[in-house]
Amino acid sequence: MTLIVCMKAVGGIVLGADSRGTIGDPRGLTAINDNQVKLFKLGRCGAGFAGASEMGASLLDELRKQGIDECHDIDEAIERVRDQSARLLSAWFGTIPPAQRPAILVTIAGYRYPKNVDPEAMVYLLNSQLNFAPQLFHNTPCLSGVPQYAVYLMHRYYDPSISLKKAKALAEYLISETASQDPKVGGPIRIAEITPDKGYRLLAEEEVEEISRTNRELNLRLRQFFLEGQL
Repeated sequence: MTLIVCMKAVGGIVLGADSRGTIGDPRGLTAINDNQVKLFKLGRCGAGFAGASEMGASLLDELRKQGIDECHDIDEAIERVRDQSARLLSAWFGTIPPAQRPAILVTIAGYRYPKNVDPEAMVYLLNSQLNFAPQLFHNTPCLSGVPQYAVYLMHRYYDPSISLKKAKALAEYLISETASQDPKVGGPIRIAEITPDKGYRLLAEEEVEEISRTNRELNLRLRQFFLEGQL
């Protein structure tokens, strides 16, 4: 399984993901693989894949053959992924209705660049079982995969006025806390930022580890507050 986190912040958009793949009935975990890559660059935009991971990888491979990495803005990325993905899955599954096909959840984030107006941050979720009809997220984060713990924490801590730096810390926190409670999420955490001027950038492992270290220290201080009454 997976947890993909995407949230808007002041000055950018943050994408985060775990790296765990699971094999077997999700009601009884049988095997895991912590080497999954779930975040991808789509030109100036970014995408996170959840659901049937091997099917999603095949879909992304086909999209790249058709030039998905050349997208200049979010509207182009959404149009290409929506149309080409729907066509490919129809070719693969024939007359099987979308709702009965394997679930592929694609979070796509990037910017719209209207003339004479500031760039606009946009976040969408495309679901193969809804035939990739775009679902637009305005001022709430987009969470897919195993979202229940992250939804609770997001409602407590997220605000659209959050800075880009703090949004990256919150994304790491949502994923690491979920991993502490649900074994279907885990492995190394990957985080990317998307900014209107530079587009998509995947953070280096050292940057993510520094975020994780700071979050662990803050968690420890909170625990000490409850146990000892001081921060």
